[in-house]
Amino acid sequence: MMNCQRLPTEPAPSNPAQIHGITFADWTANGYGETSSDRGLKAIADVGTTHLVIIATAYQADPQANELRFLNVRTGARTPTLAATRHALERAQSLGMKVAIKPHVDLEDGAWRGNIAPSDPNMWFKSYQDFIRPWAELAKSVGAVQFIIGTELAGTIQHAQLWRETIQQVRETFSGKLIYAASWDEAHKVSFWRDLDFAGVDFYFPVTTRNNPSRFEILAGWQPWLERLHLLHQQTQRPILLTEIGYRSVDGAGMRPYEFGDNTALDLQEQADLYWAALQATSEESWIAGLYWWNWLANGAGGKGNTDYTPSGKLAEKELLKAWKR
Repeated sequence: MMNCQRLPTEPAPSNPAQIHGITFADWTANGYGETSSDRGLKAIADVGTTHLVIIATAYQADPQANELRFLNVRTGARTPTLAATRHALERAQSLGMKVAIKPHVDLEDGAWRGNIAPSDPNMWFKSYQDFIRPWAELAKSVGAVQFIIGTELAGTIQHAQLWRETIQQVRETFSGKLIYAASWDEAHKVSFWRDLDFAGVDFYFPVTTRNNPSRFEILAGWQPWLERLHLLHQQTQRPILLTEIGYRSVDGAGMRPYEFGDNTALDLQEQADLYWAALQATSEESWIAGLYWWNWLANGAGGKGNTDYTPSGKLAEKELLKAWKR
């Protein structure tokens, strides 16, 4: 077995019935309205992206807090303004992309949002509903096709009735498709999938066991997870949408895709190989509605020296171009 060989070199297949999506991300008040954002959206459209999802982040002080904040004074991060987000959504539509909105909640200390477990669930859900309501109204007003009603809130999903009430409130405003984005190890615990239109999974499953795997190895690493996703599809009777999937451009990115921010060595080729395998593995599965790559940054960050998730200016961008724009 030629473990280091990176064949095949042909572009991954492209399924025109699927969502070819990118997550557009920013954590400032007005970043979505800047010229760097406009340039990024043009580049995203140029690789053949059909759907753009924009994130909007609120914050809470600690996992047990019951109130969301739209300002993180300590770090200087901000929830984006509705006006700046509208600008980016309408710009994306003018470039031929369909759009969606995806609210996030982040903890102010940087811990994972899956740890959020409010001490008063009723109070927290009231605050959360107040947060997402203007975003659902924005989604309606711009003609968005999807609204992701929650993201990786594993510590709240046992409150299924409160989630159903939240879903119903959003449906009263927004008539497009509703999705919940479960973390990769949370999805099988969600009990309200049938209240939604898609079962969303943030796909950070490990697909490799070593640095510099071959493309064949990566594709083989996908197979057990495809089986697991197919079982979720059968259980929920909903199409599976990979609401996030991403790999940093570093050595070993496929072993722990969920890890970010360390000083692992730059590896643009490994990121590109992981992109190829993901596109190859998902494109022929009719029960997979598509995917949203994590992420493309509104501030223009990227390039050949960047080790973060963005494909911008890297070999991974070329894999998208080859697969999506034919």
